[in-house]
Formats: sequence, structure tokens, C-alpha cells
Amino acid sequence: MSQLKIGYSPLSPALAAAGDRRRLLFWAKDKGYELVTDLTKKVDVIVASENSDFNSTSFSQKGVPVVFDLVDAYLSPLNPRDDMARGLAKKLSGQISGNIKPFSHHVRDFCETSSAVICSSPEQEAVIKPFNSNTHVILDSHDEIPLIAPKLNGGTSLRENIILWEGQPATIRGVQKISSILFQLTKEHDLYFDFVTDEKCFQLLGKYFKLDTLQLLKRDLLPIFDRIRITPWTSIGLVESAKKSTISMIPIDLTVPMQKLKPENRLLIMWRLGLPCLTSPSPAYIRVANEAGVKAVCESSKAWLENFSNLLSDPTFAHEEVLRGQNYLSEKHNRQTLLNKWDQVIESVIS
Repeated sequence: MSQLKIGYSPLSPALAAAGDRRRLLFWAKDKGYELVTDLTKKVDVIVASENSDFNSTSFSQKGVPVVFDLVDAYLSPLNPRDDMARGLAKKLSGQISGNIKPFSHHVRDFCETSSAVICSSPEQEAVIKPFNSNTHVILDSHDEIPLIAPKLNGGTSLRENIILWEGQPATIRGVQKISSILFQLTKEHDLYFDFVTDEKCFQLLGKYFKLDTLQLLKRDLLPIFDRIRITPWTSIGLVESAKKSTISMIPIDLTVPMQKLKPENRLLIMWRLGLPCLTSPSPAYIRVANEAGVKAVCESSKAWLENFSNLLSDPTFAHEEVLRGQNYLSEKHNRQTLLNKWDQVIESVIS
């Protein structure tokens, strides 16, 4: 595969999205492969992101295999109404051609016609495999984020304890699930909260109905709103926020299938940043916490309260939790493992 030319239908036109940088671009750059976003040109293989027009004739070129990089759980929509609304919106906006149908049906059909499908967790793989037996699990690369050694003081030399949350504004609603617990903890431990995220967000298809993220925080987290600050998301900003923080958290709204089936990327990033992390009991977080031997998963309100209190009151325990997490990264999520997995996918369609 030394001269491989790869066609790519990306998540973002400038290839700036994390799902571009941390996935195909990470592998292609390491291998020295040429990426081509103009799919009218001759290529050896095409990789399609979930933002592609699945009905484009570009994906039916004779002799050119197509790999579908499906990182989100679009085969498991929240409900039929929202599924149809997403399909309709993508059609009306010109993001997808062909007949109007639920978006999950577009995704299902493209899985069936693709030469291979990549997903980001074993839980997603189980949903996809009935539609494509050549399905592979590959997480994001986190090489752009430095590996920070945990500190015995819990990661901060400041008098205040800062809880870090990182992610896209669309997932902030998960924090609302534990807002009363966070409010109780602020009275006991003088907590503050740093949300590393985009200052603006869109409520539909990433481009429609613009909203200030601060409005979301005020709406969903009013009891602790006066203790919240937003740090605009950049890799540098995330690292600086992590260095000032004591603990990180990933509460999830598990009633939303897309959220419930998300992979463990955010947890691994928090460990990489040297922070202990508490999470909701999603399948991916339960699996990884068990494998790493950490007490990250909070099954109940009582568990959230107790686990936060344990980490805040026992710096040695917090330090050990991060060390276990970073050992897991070294064994299960290292650079060469990810590169090998991408090799295996491409070899499976061009050999």
C-alpha cells in the first residue's frame, strides 16, 4: 500500500473537525498516503464520513471500494419522529440526495453497500454487524493532547477545587441529570466548574438555530450557574484548564441512544490529561472502567456523591485512579495499535 491514493468525503470542508484530524488524517499522515477530497479524481479507495451524501454517484465507481467511517450511533435514533426529521432536514438542506426517508435508513443502506464499516465501540459494532459483516472498531487518536503526569495534590495547587467538563454543547444536557448533586457538593467543598466547549452552538445539523452555550448552561444548570465558567475549546485551552482542575466528569443523558452508545474517547482524554474522571454508567464506560480497574462509573445519585467526595478528600486515591487509567492507555490505546487497526480495514477491502 506504499502508493495509496485515498478519496475522502470529510466531516468538515477544511478537515478541521476532530473526527477528521483524529481518525483518517492521523493514519494517512503517518503512512504518507495522499488524501483527495475531489471524488471525481481517480483514487484507490474512498473513505466516507457520516456527513457524506450517501446517494452520491461518487460512491459507486467501478473497482473503487468504499469504507464508511460511522463514529456515531445513527442506527439507533431517539424515536421515529426525530429520525424522519433529521432525514428531511438533510434532504432540504442539500446535504443528502435521493428519496426522503428516516436518516437511520440512509445510514443502514450505506452500511449494506459499503465494502467495510468502521465504528468506535464494540457496542456500536453489535448494531452495525447485521448490515455489514466487515465491521471494525477504531477509537480516535489523542496524540494531539499531551500525556500529563497526575499530581498527588489532585492536579491543582489552587485553594479552590475545579471540576472540568469537556465536550460539545449538545451533550451538556447530561450534566443536568446531576445538577442537584453538584449543588450539594459546592456547599461542602467550595467547587467551581470549567466547561471547555464552543461558546456558540447550533441546534440542528450543526448549522441551524444558533444559540449561546451560556444560555444552555443557565437553562440546565441554574443552581450552580454562578460557579460556572466557559473556556473556548482549543487543545491549548483544554490542557491549561486540566492543569487547574481537580476532577473531571462525564454525566450522560442515557435516555438518548446516541449518547448512551458513544465510545470511551472522552474518558481516555481525561486520563491523558492527568485527571481522575467520573462518568455515567454507559456500556462503554462500564467496560473500560472494569478493564482499567478504576471506580469511575456512578450508577446512582448516591454513587455520584460518594465518588466525588472520595476523590476530593483523598488525593492519594485520586492519583492512583489516574495511574490506572494511564496504564490502560499504554496497553490498550497506544499509537501503534490504532495505526494497525486502520491498516487492517484498508487491507480488507483492497487485498
